[in-house]
Amino acid sequence: MVNHAEEIRWHYPRKALADAYLETLRAGLISSLVLFAPRRKGKTEFLLEDLFPAAEAQGYLTVYCSMWQNRSDPLAALLLALSQAAKPKTFGAKLQNKLLKPFKKANLELDLGPVGKLKAEAEFHAKGDASQAQLQRLPELIDAVVAASKGKVLIAFDEIQHLAKPEFTELVAALRTTLDVRKRSVKTVFTGSSRNRLQMMFSQIKAPLFQFSQSTDFPDLDSGFVEFMSASFQQATGRTLDPAQANAAFDALSHTPGLFHDAVERLMKMGGTDILSVARRVLADSREASGYAERLMEMRPLDRGVIRAIVARQPLYTEETRRQLAQAVGIEGEPLTARQVQVAVERLLTEQIIYQAARGVYEIEDHQLAEWLLVAPEFMSGEDGI
Repeated sequence: MVNHAEEIRWHYPRKALADAYLETLRAGLISSLVLFAPRRKGKTEFLLEDLFPAAEAQGYLTVYCSMWQNRSDPLAALLLALSQAAKPKTFGAKLQNKLLKPFKKANLELDLGPVGKLKAEAEFHAKGDASQAQLQRLPELIDAVVAASKGKVLIAFDEIQHLAKPEFTELVAALRTTLDVRKRSVKTVFTGSSRNRLQMMFSQIKAPLFQFSQSTDFPDLDSGFVEFMSASFQQATGRTLDPAQANAAFDALSHTPGLFHDAVERLMKMGGTDILSVARRVLADSREASGYAERLMEMRPLDRGVIRAIVARQPLYTEETRRQLAQAVGIEGEPLTARQVQVAVERLLTEQIIYQAARGVYEIEDHQLAEWLLVAPEFMSGEDGI
């Protein structure tokens, strides 16, 4: 029987994890956390539904900013988020439009209470060029957020790997300096869905943004999430999911909550209780929508050969592997040089197809692509024309 009067909860709470992260920050040894997980693993929902409420209960003023909100100009998105946090009640739509809309120059004036009025002439460009005028506003805005708080601020930077691009180097440097000198009052959480881009942020920028951070993999959800979703499904539909089948469906989806949500939603519309079959269809649709085969077809033959070698766990630079790669590109007799292989590896790294797991060891960046490759014997053998 469906109880329409009772509110159905679809968010699986992770309070213990949120409390553990906050305790790590409270201890003071580090001032920021870097959480990695592939896309659709629930990072953003965790930030907004679990970490922020727990932080606010402990007296933090919380600020959320997605680096994908304005991909061409993430600084504008950050200024907007900070301005809203510093003066949320009187923040006007006019200023919001100025911050989000690309334009040449604008005179901005914010009344930020305890720190007075902030005036700035800033340049906004659609391509994300970070002007010095804008960057110089960051310390003042963050100080305004601190002044509006009770002395504790938690800023979450979602999809921070977007700033690994060369055009955002100055923004990263400004953030590093600004946050470093305020690490006692301003705690930060960075999330990322690209290992390679995060590694670039750590090692390729001269003064890393994450100098005082702790990096950790965002943990997968377990069977408790499946039980919670099954209970909500039963409450919404009156139908009961078989526990073993529901857990098998979650396993088939690589413990990806976003895809499991899709499967449950589709099953609610279709009727029935065969969650495993629906999950398999959702996974197939997701892979098809990702266009893996088409993307591989667009690659150079050498790049495809390197991918095959990585999936097969072959060392890339041995003579045997280089000879196989030479044959893959139609060269007989002599193996490719190590430099030729390295150029292909660097290209795949730049395109975020692979990431470096250890010295000389590479993995496929997209976990769904990696799983698709494992069940695509035609690709691995090269017999499908790819």
